[in-house]
Amino acid sequence: MAFVAGLIATLFLAGYLRGRRVKALLAITGAGLFLPALVAFTSFVYPADPEARMWAAIAVPVSYLWGLTAAGVGYGAAVLVQIGRRDI
Repeated sequence: MAFVAGLIATLFLAGYLRGRRVKALLAITGAGLFLPALVAFTSFVYPADPEARMWAAIAVPVSYLWGLTAAGVGYGAAVLVQIGRRDI
């Protein structure tokens, strides 16, 4: 559940950064870092079980890939919303 909430937060963060007119590369990579930071924090500070620490080395890079994907989708959606506002 925390992973999905992190994906949604990453999506909205990228959209927010687009609204603040941050460049695409910086906004997507910056927002994409939110999810790996969340995964690293939960696996090292609050480990649910010893197995979670074992999988953290794989989970952090994979979560960065998912974070970049969510940030790209959020940034693209914000661009589409802004284009739609110009047509009105």
